[in-house]
Amino acid sequence: MNPSRILHTETFRYAVLYLTGVSLAVFVVLAIGYAWVTVGYFRGLNELIGSEQQTLGRIHAGGGVEATAAAIGERVQAASFPRLFYLLVDAGGERIAGNLSRWPERVGEGKEWVGLEHVLEEVSGAQAPLDFIGSSTFLADGSRLLVVRHYKDISEFLRLTLTVLLQAMLATIVVGAIGAALLAMRLQRLIGEVNDSIATILAGDLSQRIPVLDDNRDDDFRRLIVNLNHMLDRIAQLMANLQQLSDNIAHDLRTPLTRLRNRIASLGSGADEARDEAVAGMLQESDDLLATFNALLRIAQIEAGSARSGFAPTDVALIVHDVCEFYEPLAAEKRQAVQLDLPPTCPGVFDRDLLFQAFANLLDNAIKYAPVDGHVAVVMRCAPETVEIEFRDDGPGIAESERTRVFERFYRVEASRSGYPGNGLGLSLVRAVGNLHGGAVELG
Repeated sequence: MNPSRILHTETFRYAVLYLTGVSLAVFVVLAIGYAWVTVGYFRGLNELIGSEQQTLGRIHAGGGVEATAAAIGERVQAASFPRLFYLLVDAGGERIAGNLSRWPERVGEGKEWVGLEHVLEEVSGAQAPLDFIGSSTFLADGSRLLVVRHYKDISEFLRLTLTVLLQAMLATIVVGAIGAALLAMRLQRLIGEVNDSIATILAGDLSQRIPVLDDNRDDDFRRLIVNLNHMLDRIAQLMANLQQLSDNIAHDLRTPLTRLRNRIASLGSGADEARDEAVAGMLQESDDLLATFNALLRIAQIEAGSARSGFAPTDVALIVHDVCEFYEPLAAEKRQAVQLDLPPTCPGVFDRDLLFQAFANLLDNAIKYAPVDGHVAVVMRCAPETVEIEFRDDGPGIAESERTRVFERFYRVEASRSGYPGNGLGLSLVRAVGNLHGGAVELG
């Protein structure tokens, strides 16, 4: 499977949209989760500090400043206690207890939630500014209590939470991307198998069927493929019936028409000139009728795909050259110059007889509708995968409004019905041959 083809498929675009949607959903969920964790953390911190203040307030009410200072000292020394910082000062602002050296200037009077920067004296004796967050409150004797937490602890927790959430989001996106890629590849493989089978069927092999998925599964794709195969079976049956009908027509009508022509021909051996002319006219009409009949059968066989037995390695350039050589006398009668621009060779696997007939129809039209002393050009371009052949003339051309209808059977441009012979099947056969070879016919 070609990865570059997957990038341009509708399946890949849907997978990208799916991954984008999943990524946005994960981002929103994780953002909400981060906000919820952050709010919960600060709510818990607020409850913890408030609980400490209430506990120390009750100790102060029962035992006074000394008991409160002792309780603060125990908390500072306890390694298992939540990492909080305390400061108890008297009404004059003198430090009584705690692991903060002085009352911060930014903290006002009364109970409030504050963020502050404070200098702690480290064990080494150095002075280091640190950020804190907490709240202060008044005690009964006018002393003030400050309980805070080091902001570094808070930021580390939030950073750790954010890192975990981002890693979870990245892992989810990576897993989603892998899943989307596998899904896109699987769908592309299934669609590719369907397209390959349909292409083979369109090329004329009506016995080809789309491979059915695991028989033990009953998913949408399997039901779709089963229904498509049932439809192809029905189409194949209809085409077989059509082929049988064509064979019956060929047997029941072509043989009597041939006998009729032979009997008419036997009437033309007398000496009556008028009768001979009448017989000649009837012979021409019989020949035209047989030609039309044979052309219809040929088109039906080509469109049914039964004409692929004639495919073999062929030089298309040689076929075009033979067609032009065959029509050279007809062009000479109208003093037309036929210009050829052909490559030396253009090999491929084609049906030589069908291509000869199709090219002959196109060149016959070009010579027929080009004026006397006009010009006809045949240009051929041969590439490894494509062959393009262009027939040009300086005739009146076909009106754009009629360019699609001229491929219909028996349709003829009105201006040509009285001036030129024909049955309106030439371009129909050309298109049928082109479709059989995987090509197309364009009019300009």
